Amino acid sequence: MTSSRIDQAGISARYGVTSKDATAWIKLVNFPAADDRGLRDVARVDSWVQAMRPQYWPPKPEPEPDASSAQGSSPDKPTKAAAAAPAAAPVLVTETRAEMAKRFRVSYNTASAWTKAAARRNTDGDVVAKAFPAPGPDGQWDTNAVDAWVRSFRPRVWASYSGGEPQFAKPLPEGHPKDLLDIGEYGVIRGNALSGKPALRSTMQTYLLRNQIAQPDRVPKDRKRPEVFEPMWFRETIYREIRRRLTRGMSEVDESSAKD
Repeated sequence: MTSSRIDQAGISARYGVTSKDATAWIKLVNFPAADDRGLRDVARVDSWVQAMRPQYWPPKPEPEPDASSAQGSSPDKPTKAAAAAPAAAPVLVTETRAEMAKRFRVSYNTASAWTKAAARRNTDGDVVAKAFPAPGPDGQWDTNAVDAWVRSFRPRVWASYSGGEPQFAKPLPEGHPKDLLDIGEYGVIRGNALSGKPALRSTMQTYLLRNQIAQPDRVPKDRKRPEVFEPMWFRETIYREIRRRLTRGMSEVDESSAKD
């Protein structure tokens, strides 16, 4: 039977994380507080993990007791089914703007702008974006409501946070990871993925000079095979840069889109 209280080692075992990760969790300001014995309420920790670390939910199944331990148990000891307590009601997990910014790896100003976002409509009057959830009486935001808003209206940020595939304007074409592509091909693939329009070669040259795209994997006279006569990139290098751009690199979406 799951105890109603849990320690740091129990957190590590229950959610399948390392002791180092469990230590980092309990140091967060919105993690459920421990009692004087260093134990935390399991229901509150469950709610926190569901909201703040969904990739570790649900908990790992508990091992069933073996037959010998079951036979040797005292007849006065309640069975697992009899001792099971009713499921606790979900505990509301809230966060401040600063915690929101840290969780989604955006600036404080970006998180602040999100909280001020109002509903927007298109020219036909249809709602294209909902207003950001209102804070609670304590001035903090329900993490579940924040997650739902970010998932719908900041999909690139959500992809970075959840570890999912980012949303491409056009899908990345198939090909071997070690295909060699020139800067013009890089611009076509990158532009299509980011905006749906190929980027000009001159634009890509500017990006390269400004170190805004990946550096080439191959250059002329690098004594490698096959010989190349201009800078070339592996397909996997290009795709890695595009994914990074669509997640971390573009986390701080132009907040003008959040204005009325």
